[in-house]
Amino acid sequence: MSGKVLALLACLVLLNACEPAGVTGESSVQLVRTVSVREDRLHHRLSFHGVLLPVVRARLSFQSSGVLKTRPAQMGQAVRAGELLATLDNPELGPAQRAAAARLQESLTQRDQAKRELVRQRALSETGAVGEETVERQAAELASLEATVAQAEADLAGTRQRLEDATLLAPFDGVISSVIVEPGEFVSAGQAVMSIGGLDKVEVRVLLPASLVSELRTGEQLTVRVPQLGEDEFVGIVTELSTIGEKDTGLFPVTVEIAVDPLQSMIRAGMQAEVLVDYADVEGLIVPLGAIVDPVGGSPELFIVREGRVVEIPVSILAIANGEVAVVTEGSLISSGDQVITAGHRSLTDGQQVRTTQ
Repeated sequence: MSGKVLALLACLVLLNACEPAGVTGESSVQLVRTVSVREDRLHHRLSFHGVLLPVVRARLSFQSSGVLKTRPAQMGQAVRAGELLATLDNPELGPAQRAAAARLQESLTQRDQAKRELVRQRALSETGAVGEETVERQAAELASLEATVAQAEADLAGTRQRLEDATLLAPFDGVISSVIVEPGEFVSAGQAVMSIGGLDKVEVRVLLPASLVSELRTGEQLTVRVPQLGEDEFVGIVTELSTIGEKDTGLFPVTVEIAVDPLQSMIRAGMQAEVLVDYADVEGLIVPLGAIVDPVGGSPELFIVREGRVVEIPVSILAIANGEVAVVTEGSLISSGDQVITAGHRSLTDGQQVRTTQ
């Protein structure tokens, strides 16, 4: 009896050995994860950071040297065009102006006397009381005095200009953004004393890659946020697009301008700003990035499940953003609601039977 049992067991072993390798039945069908394809707009923005600066700004300096005498303007102070900002103390300028004025007055007196004398000499010449040579000498003397007057006027204008150069006035309405020199310090001609920025416009300079710069145009509107002011968004206008990338980074400077109401807006120069650039804004069939096989290669494709079997579909990628892909196919191979495989699809073949899970 025991011999028959052993023989039966041996036959069963041989039968099992003759079956194909692997597991048959439902357990042999590959399990894949799917999501629904949707038709939507793929939108993504990139953020670039910079510092707000006044569009109109200037570093102010004196045209003459001297010791800074007064500086009524303080950092952060709003000033009007023509308002006094600072003065130089140059003790030579006052006496020089008075001396030049005195020389001019003396020259004018001498010239006027010479004019009267020339008139008198000509009258005498007509009666024969004086000769023509006397009249000519008087005319030459008057011409010389006229030249002296012209020189004296130029000297006086020069001293007055130097006095004006010792007074610093605001060139436009604005805010004092920095103060560099304090009263009592010596100032050279052309040395910056303070900086001023305009009130009505600010700008931010950001660095963008070539792929984005090539899509922008001067005058185009971009969204700008100022984090210190919350989530409010402001309209910025592209005013400058550099055609030369920076040497160190290869990025391209782009300047964006924002109009500001100085009485109502809380935007201030020196604040951090974010310029938002739309990186992807297209309509199409949206699938997860993980659903695409070879997304950056030359033959991207995906797999969908229809009636329990895999359908392999080549696609063209319109845009990638936020982990999603906008795709398009030739004809209508995919439609909204189709189940696209997102996991377990690396070894699939077209027509293969699968089981789905979501």
